Amino acid sequence: MKNCPRCGKTYPDSETFCEDDGAALSAAPSGGGRATTVMSDDAPPPGSTTECPVCGGKAQPGEVICNFCGTRLAPDDPEAKAPASGVAPTRPRPETYVPASDRPAATAHQAAGRGATGEEDASSDRGFAGILGFVIAAILALAGGAWLAIDLSGHHAGTPVAQASPSPTAAASPAVTLAKTIAVQVSGDLTGASQRDTATLTKVFAGNKTTLEDVYRHALDGNAGLSEGLIVRLHLLPDGSVSDASVRVSTAPNPSLDAEVVKAAAAWKFDPSTGAAVEVDYPVIMATTGDTAAIETDLSSKLASLTPASAPEYAMAPASPIAALPSPAPSPSAPELAAVPPAPENAPTKPRKHRPPPNAIAAVPPTPRISERLNDELKADRKLRRVQAYATGGSVTLNGKVFDDNDKALAEQTARGVSGVTTVTNNLTTDTQDWVLTAGRISAQLQSAGLSGVTAKVIGTSVYLSGTVNSAPDKERAVTVAQAAAPITVRENLIRVDPDNVFGF
Repeated sequence: MKNCPRCGKTYPDSETFCEDDGAALSAAPSGGGRATTVMSDDAPPPGSTTECPVCGGKAQPGEVICNFCGTRLAPDDPEAKAPASGVAPTRPRPETYVPASDRPAATAHQAAGRGATGEEDASSDRGFAGILGFVIAAILALAGGAWLAIDLSGHHAGTPVAQASPSPTAAASPAVTLAKTIAVQVSGDLTGASQRDTATLTKVFAGNKTTLEDVYRHALDGNAGLSEGLIVRLHLLPDGSVSDASVRVSTAPNPSLDAEVVKAAAAWKFDPSTGAAVEVDYPVIMATTGDTAAIETDLSSKLASLTPASAPEYAMAPASPIAALPSPAPSPSAPELAAVPPAPENAPTKPRKHRPPPNAIAAVPPTPRISERLNDELKADRKLRRVQAYATGGSVTLNGKVFDDNDKALAEQTARGVSGVTTVTNNLTTDTQDWVLTAGRISAQLQSAGLSGVTAKVIGTSVYLSGTVNSAPDKERAVTVAQAAAPITVRENLIRVDPDNVFGF
């Protein structure tokens, strides 16, 4: 037997260190010391300790973990018992041994591990759940970082250009209708004019509006964004024919379109009436979209400003009479020539006067009118080919459209340089002015949609968007709002997504 020199506890000869204070054991004196009980190898007495097969430390019955090295103990396993060959298992060296008093945390943990196997399995499950949660959190963090990196790299790599969508004007079919807020007006002597009521006149328009739609389609070929409201006046005779037609006023003066509309409407046929001739005013709306309220409002305000003495914006030119040419004098017949007595031989001859041929006066071309000469001058300049001039005496009115204010001034200067022109009324509109108005309408729609940081610049039928938004969906929504506000196409989307607002704060 061996004793601990510090605490005096007795140990078998196979032990080397005290399990309480780690002191090296010494042999007990013979005949003295504590009484020991001899234990049989075949039947260990109750309360005997279990020896660790790794470090040789002693464990109390029921313990499954060694308090010294943490090895799982298996007292029922024959291999866990001390070898019968007498070779002592490896023991921890004294200088590396840590007493139990200096290991409170390890002892508490090991004591907790002395429970049943079910408690250890529960602890193992909790450890696995923690590891699994950590792995899931790491995957989510990596996915979020990858998404943010892709978004920021796409932003700094260059702003993508929005693909050009099909032109709204090309997709929408041109429509010609009567205004909803302006009624068809009939003026003149309506006594006995049974076929000149509003319902009948509206029915005639519905049956003939295809001719106006053809005219409108032809006009869209030269100006894709054209939309206009007109007051077309027809002078109806009792037999149902149109003797005169004109455009009293329009929202966008366009002489070439007015001329085609008047020409088409002059061919309409109405039912005969027993009354006198009357005048009918049709409020015609030409547009490529269903939003005609703004056109009707503009047309209504222009109609209200007219007076009975106001000259029409465009009137059908009357047919010019053909000058009657004098017929040549008939040739004398043979009997008539025989009846004429011959002149005496010595009779003095009178000098003949030179007379022009009978049709020489008719062969001299008439002097062109002022409007014809002025329109020829305008057509000669490619900048002024969309301008139409109307002359009444020496007063000239210019209608149509030019590119900018410089071309507008050039058209007026050209008109004043024509001989016979005394005054010039310049009603020309410019493309740049229309572009500014269209950009204003688009900006108003963007403001209403909450995209106040976006600006629009219009050039022709193309718009260029710029500014900042909070997210990529707002950038795409700005394109949709702009193309719905006007018949244009977004050519470039230069809107920038602000990186500071990626997460909305």
